[in-house]
Amino acid sequence: MSENLLQIKNISVTFKTRHGVLKAIDDLSLNVKKGEILGLVGESGAGKSMTGAAVLGLIDPPGRLSSGQIWYKGQRIDQAPETIRGHEISMIFQDPLVSLNPLRRIGDQLVETILTHMPITKAEAVDRARKGLEEVGIDPERINAYPHTFSGGMRQRVVIALALAPEPALIIADEPTTALDVSVQAQILDLLKQLCRERGTSIILVTHDMGVIAETTDRVGVLYAGRLAEIGETRDVLTNPKHPYTKGLVASTPRIDASSFDKTLYQISGSMPKLDAMPNGCAFHPRCEFALDKCRIDRPSIIADRAACWLLDGEETLL
Repeated sequence: MSENLLQIKNISVTFKTRHGVLKAIDDLSLNVKKGEILGLVGESGAGKSMTGAAVLGLIDPPGRLSSGQIWYKGQRIDQAPETIRGHEISMIFQDPLVSLNPLRRIGDQLVETILTHMPITKAEAVDRARKGLEEVGIDPERINAYPHTFSGGMRQRVVIALALAPEPALIIADEPTTALDVSVQAQILDLLKQLCRERGTSIILVTHDMGVIAETTDRVGVLYAGRLAEIGETRDVLTNPKHPYTKGLVASTPRIDASSFDKTLYQISGSMPKLDAMPNGCAFHPRCEFALDKCRIDRPSIIADRAACWLLDGEETLL
């Protein structure tokens, strides 16, 4: 699992407005290894979904990928993402009601997807569609049913089947369990892990839920204001976070052990900066209790392959 499947190199996503150019993703670099589940976590507006959209070329004007490169299997794809969209890299969107056409049977939607990306006959596509439904726990006999006859969890299973149908090497899952209750959420996450471990597929899992990150991912990247704050093995990041923002996210996650029952849940002060009011230096410094003068002036890069924080540089030991 050491070979990189996807490499995101110093990408920036900008939006041209009448008030100026706003930067939603700011010089972001990430790697996704073959067969791994990489989580992207952070508050709303951190740039998680935007990163996934940039990989697939789904950023509509006035937004654009203004700089950087995206490489897939050793080939640059940011200039022609449509060549790999669907077949090589697919996406599971957040809301299955939006992802599925309510006027068409699920079987028709599956067959159309398969025929678009695979050189097989319609009969073979129907057979693949039935097997795909069975893989995600849906009775193949329901292939002619309409989306409205399924529950939310079942619709999400159909969306997963759609994403897996072309046999992609990478799936971008954009908060695939947000609209589901806890029990169904666990089933969907277990299903994703099982199917992708069996197929050797990689996943970029976008979420704001640290619990989902802990249970599902191999590595995690913490985003803040379109920048990478911290990245590393999930266990290391959650048990020994290095960036103050990551520490805040971990501390603000509810726990169910007895020792936490009488404790007030931690809350990170302040809010994510607006794109038109991005602070100088480290974007997190206005909310950081450990901020140094240097943090307000200079933007830190990733230090020691782990976190973008000046507190890790030199002799600083405040963390």
